[in-house]
Amino acid sequence: MNKKLLVMLFVLGLGFWGLAAQTGGVLRIRALQLQNIDAHQLLGRNDDISVAYQVYDPLIHLDENLMPRPALAVSWECPDDTTWVFHLRHGVMFQDGNEVFPEGQSREVTAEDVVYSLYRAKELPSGLDLRSVASARAIDPYTVEIKTAYPDAFLLDVNRLGRLFIVPREAVEKLGNDFSLRPVGSGPFKIVSFVPQQRAVLKRNEDYWLPVNLDGVEFIVIPDPQTSRMALEAGEIDIDWFIDVTTAEALAKEGFVIQRRGYSYRGIGFNVTKPPFDDWRVRMALSMMLDIDAAIRAVLPADFVVRAYGQCPPSVPHGYDPEGLAPLHEYNPTEGLKLLEAAGWRDTDGDGFLDKDGQRLTLNLEILPEAIGVRVFTILATQLRSLGIDAKVWQVDTSVWTDDLLTGKGSGIFFDFSYAGPTGLYSLFHSAAIGTSNTHYYRNPAVDYFLDRAMRTLDFEKRSQLWKRAQRIVVEDRVIIPLYFQVSAGASSPKVHDWFAWGGFIRLVTPDYNAWIEK
Repeated sequence: MNKKLLVMLFVLGLGFWGLAAQTGGVLRIRALQLQNIDAHQLLGRNDDISVAYQVYDPLIHLDENLMPRPALAVSWECPDDTTWVFHLRHGVMFQDGNEVFPEGQSREVTAEDVVYSLYRAKELPSGLDLRSVASARAIDPYTVEIKTAYPDAFLLDVNRLGRLFIVPREAVEKLGNDFSLRPVGSGPFKIVSFVPQQRAVLKRNEDYWLPVNLDGVEFIVIPDPQTSRMALEAGEIDIDWFIDVTTAEALAKEGFVIQRRGYSYRGIGFNVTKPPFDDWRVRMALSMMLDIDAAIRAVLPADFVVRAYGQCPPSVPHGYDPEGLAPLHEYNPTEGLKLLEAAGWRDTDGDGFLDKDGQRLTLNLEILPEAIGVRVFTILATQLRSLGIDAKVWQVDTSVWTDDLLTGKGSGIFFDFSYAGPTGLYSLFHSAAIGTSNTHYYRNPAVDYFLDRAMRTLDFEKRSQLWKRAQRIVVEDRVIIPLYFQVSAGASSPKVHDWFAWGGFIRLVTPDYNAWIEK
C-alpha cells in the first residue's frame, strides 16, 4: 500500500490502529438512584450529576487530572488575585423543541446566563462551594467578570466553578418545580423523560456545538449489584460504573472493559482530645505496630489500591507526596511497644493485655459496614491483639458513625475516609472546621497558617509547597494513620468507545471525548 493512501486512511479514521467512530445507537448506563436533575439542586448525587452532564454545559471542563479545559468558556484570565474574567464560546444554543423554546426558536447562551446560574447555585443546595464569590457581572454578551472576596486558588475545582452548569432563567421560571424533571440546558442530549428512581431517557441534541455520535442515552436504576451484573452480561446495559472491585477480574475474563476510577482515602483517624489518643506516643506507637501492607494485600486486588502515606491521593497533584511522606512511616512493633511503655502502658496483671492505672488498653475501631474496610480493619485489629492491645472492630450505621464523629461521643478511633478531593486537607484538619468536617478535633496553628496561605495562593508550585508542608505536620503529629486509596471500578461492553468518567461523573461528549457504540 502506498504511503499517500495509508495517510489518507488514517486521517479518515480508518487506519489500522483503531476503529473509526460510528454514529447511532442508544447507550444504556446503570444508575444506583435518580432523584432530581435540576442543575443547582444536585447535592453531590453522582448519578444525577452524570445525567446533568449530558443535559447542561458546564462553564469549564475538568480533565482526568482535574485540570481546567475550555467548555462554554473558551479562555479566562486573572487581572488580579480576586478577579476572574471568562470569555464565552459564540454560537452555543439552548435546546429547543420543548415548552420553553419551541422547535427552531432557541436562543444563544450569554454571559447573563452564567451570572444567573452562578447566583442561583449559591442560593440552592447545589453541592458547590461558592462562598468566596463576592459578585458576578456580564461585561458584554460573551464576557463574565467574577470577583472573589479573597484570592481563591480552588475556584475552578470540581466542587466550585468546575461543575457550574448553565441554565436559562426563562426555563426555570416557566417550569417551576418541573424544571427538576424536564430541564432545559445547552448540553449534547435533551431529556425525553425522567422518572425518579426508575429511568432517565435522553436523545441527541442535533444543534449541539460539538458533533454527537450517539442517538441517545438511558440511565436505568438497578440498585442490586448482582442484578446489575446479570444485566451487563445479558447486554441489557452497556456500562456499570459501580462494580465491586473483587468481581473486576471475573468480568475482564468475560471480555468486559474494566476501568479504574477515583481514589477514595481510607485510614484510621483519632479524636486527639480523647484519652488515650490525646497522647502522641500512643498514636505513634499504634502506627508503628500495624503491618498495613500485609492487610491491604490480603483484601484488595493490587490494581485497585494505592498505599497511602498522607491524606492527599494521586488525583490531588498539589498535595500527593508519597516520596516525602513514606519515610515517616515505619513498621516496627518493638519500638511501638517501647513507646507505649514510656506512656505508662504495660501488662501488669499477666493477662496478655497492656494496662494502665487498672484500665486495659482497649480500642473500639469504629467503622461503617463497608465490606472491604471491615476486612482490612479486622486484620489490623488482629495484629494489635497479638501485641497486647484489646482491639475490636465496632461496626455502626452511618447515622451513628456521623454523630459520634461530629459530637466526639465515639470511641476516639475511627474509620477515616472521604474528603480526598482538592480541599480535603483543609476540611479534615483546619481548626476552623472543628465540629463539622474536622472530626479529629485537631488544632495546630502551623497547619492552619500553611493551609490558609495555600487556599489563597494562585501559583500552583507555591500552593503545592504550602499544602505539602501542612500535610507533613499532620502526619508527624499522627492525627491519622493513612492506610490506602481505594480505586473504584467500572465495567463496560467492549463495543462502547471513547467515553470519560471522573469519580462517579460520566461524561460522554466533551472537547476530548465523543462516546460511540460499535455496531
